[in-house]
Amino acid sequence: MGPVRIEMSGEAATVVQAGAITGGVHLGAPRAAPSPARPITGWHPFDLDVHRAVGPTDLPYLPAYLPRGHDAALAAWLTPPSTGMAVLTGGSSTGKTRALYEAVAAHLPTWPLVYPRTAEDLLRVLAAGIEPGTVLWLNETQNHLTGTHGEQAAVALRTLLELPGPFVVLGTMWPRYWSALAAQPQAGGLLRHRVERIRVADRLTPAQATAAPDDPRLRRALATAHDGRVIQVLAGGPALVECHEHPDTTEDRYATAIVTAALDARRLGHHGLLPAALLAGAAPGYLDEEDRVDAPGTWFADGMAVAASDLLGVAALIPKRRGPGVGPPDGYDVHDYLDQHARTTRRRAVTPDSLWDALVEHTTDPEDRFRLARAAYHRLRYRHADPLYRQAADAAPDSAGRMVDVLVTHGRVDEAAALVARDAESRRVWTWPSSAAVHHRRRFTDLLVHRHGSRRHFGHHLADDLIALGEEDEAIDLLRHMAGPSDTRAAWKLGDLLARRGRWPEALEAMRHVDRQQVMPWLAEHLAAAGNRERLRELAEAGCFEAQVYLTGRIPDDIPTRRTRECLRATRPPARRLLAHLLDHNRTDVVVEMVIARTTPFETVETLVDLAVERGHRPLLISVLRSVLDDWDVADRLNWEYRAPMLLADLLVAEGRWDDALALARGAKWAQEWIPRQLAAAGNLDRLRALADAEQPHAQRELAALLAERRNFTELTDRTTKGDEHCARQLVALALDGALPDGERLLTDGL
Repeated sequence: MGPVRIEMSGEAATVVQAGAITGGVHLGAPRAAPSPARPITGWHPFDLDVHRAVGPTDLPYLPAYLPRGHDAALAAWLTPPSTGMAVLTGGSSTGKTRALYEAVAAHLPTWPLVYPRTAEDLLRVLAAGIEPGTVLWLNETQNHLTGTHGEQAAVALRTLLELPGPFVVLGTMWPRYWSALAAQPQAGGLLRHRVERIRVADRLTPAQATAAPDDPRLRRALATAHDGRVIQVLAGGPALVECHEHPDTTEDRYATAIVTAALDARRLGHHGLLPAALLAGAAPGYLDEEDRVDAPGTWFADGMAVAASDLLGVAALIPKRRGPGVGPPDGYDVHDYLDQHARTTRRRAVTPDSLWDALVEHTTDPEDRFRLARAAYHRLRYRHADPLYRQAADAAPDSAGRMVDVLVTHGRVDEAAALVARDAESRRVWTWPSSAAVHHRRRFTDLLVHRHGSRRHFGHHLADDLIALGEEDEAIDLLRHMAGPSDTRAAWKLGDLLARRGRWPEALEAMRHVDRQQVMPWLAEHLAAAGNRERLRELAEAGCFEAQVYLTGRIPDDIPTRRTRECLRATRPPARRLLAHLLDHNRTDVVVEMVIARTTPFETVETLVDLAVERGHRPLLISVLRSVLDDWDVADRLNWEYRAPMLLADLLVAEGRWDDALALARGAKWAQEWIPRQLAAAGNLDRLRALADAEQPHAQRELAALLAERRNFTELTDRTTKGDEHCARQLVALALDGALPDGERLLTDGL
């Protein structure tokens, strides 16, 4: 059997064939071809990104290996070898890459191994073809599944894994990258359905430490790593942190400034190699005044010499060259232990202007520019965000759509609408910018709906906003442009608005696009609300069940529960008046049946709960919801495992049963949303701040909303400068509402 080639069409094909065009217009530098396939014995471990261990240079470059639990899992997965993909996930410097190296050496020593470094390289390798019985080495797998070509690479990998092969694909990843990629369409499908995830612990157990082989470096690491983080000590990470957080000399302080600038650039979204010019421009903002005054002309070279020098066998900044041939480094990478450490310790650090100026001037990769632009917008740094976004959009226009949400939020409405209108031709569906202030959304939707009518789903969100704000005339005007046979949802909304205002001819005209069987219950609902008994009687005589109920004021006892449920399901949105009749006439049998029926929409159940609470049926609903959640088969069919427990917890709190509610929430995924909401309702700012500072997004959102409600402009501004996007959005919304001092200037210039 010959080499297997993965054929790709569209943009990926261009990348595979030429490798020089990105986004159709951005001309990049030639890339070196991936290293040729060869058995693992032909690879130096460091070329496969195995960490150099700290210690004397006269010892072997790798210390004796200490097998752990993940090694057994990986060995079992490789025995016998068959087509598949395994990814080791764990923190920085926990031994993931070394574990892969040892596993391949033990189980697949003669198989050729190929190591593409990027998504583009991976596509090129697969297009050229690989032989069955090949190891595809994807260390730092996120580099192969992100960026312009990441989704195409995920598709190509899935295609490879569907072939008989055998092909073994091995990778490593930090857990946070796994979580982020799992939410992507193609990469997420690959990870969920085709990848064996093997977790690597970040600490040795006491038993593993006792069983460690006799190696001087391991002995030293075991003696100093009192928290079990032995592998990290071997990789020299803690020593680097100590050196750069506590510099001793002037040159060390120069190095700390350079390294900190590099770490912040990484944290903000610059994933490519960091050019020396970028670091030289950014570092002065990290120096104290005493070190900036009369600094020698060699200050940057002196600092770089320290930052790039080995400390116990590792360096903070690692020079790398991507191009062919010999020459100076193309840029610098950051030691990943330092990187991971800084993402925790500096996650809310304020970054100086010098860094942003340098990023604008020296960042060339469009993907990096998009990430940096988003980070700048989240900090309301418009003078840096706008050029970063526009440079990226000019270089890679096909990738700019991801910025629609951010652009609308921050008032770049014309640019956002132009993006969506242009990409409508490619049938891409953009996510509605739900975080945007309604003022911007109005203008955005006007551009899309009135000038580019194909973007109707944006109009639904805006219509809901306008109705909630009581601006129904604007909502009616908007919905008129949308209602029709192809958009009956808009017809429903328009008909409801017009009927509530007594504009019956117009309402019925809107509803003519809706199925007649659904129009009759809708009409009965509105006629009952208007007190029009004469027309209700005509509907009842025509056989409309709802009209009969509204006329008599009761539900006949001989009406089967199934028939009642069918009528309720036919009324869209749920007929609140009919549900109220059920409860008023004590037809709790219907309520119970509806809650546990697998076909009942959850929105109907929520309406039922709302009405039942008003009428004192809360204990009944608690009992019914508990029975549903105890029957996990029912809960799974209803897809209620997230929403129903929150609803039950709310009912328990309303009953004063906090202990029961917290017991239900303990360890549940939905609690990450529910607890911040309860804290916000209670006004518990201190606890909300603690959760927000721990990077819990629901807590950040609730805290920002509560701060805005209390007009705490100082804290909103402080958190925005530190990168809290939720606080940034609240500041913009307050400025648009005229509730923020000097809001006009903020909308124009940012912070």
